[in-house]
Amino acid sequence: MVTDLRPTGNQAPLALFENPHEERRVGSLLEDVTKKYGRGSIGLGYGGIRGGPDWTMKRDMLSPRYTTHWDELPLVKAA
Repeated sequence: MVTDLRPTGNQAPLALFENPHEERRVGSLLEDVTKKYGRGSIGLGYGGIRGGPDWTMKRDMLSPRYTTHWDELPLVKAA
C-alpha cells in the first residue's frame, strides 16, 4: 500500500549539512572575544559536564589477554 503521497516540490530538503551553530553566529562570537581579550580567554570546555564516576571496576577475575597483548603471552621453559 502506498501512503503519504504528495505533489513534487512540497518536500523540504534534508538539513544534513547545515550546522545549527552557524545560525547563532557562535564562530564569529568566539573570534570577537578572542580579538578583544586575547588568546586563551575563551574556549571550549566541560560546559557543566561532570567528571567520570568515583568508583572503579574490580579486576580480580579479569580473563587473560595473551591473544592480543604480546607482553602477557605465557612462557614455557623446557626442563
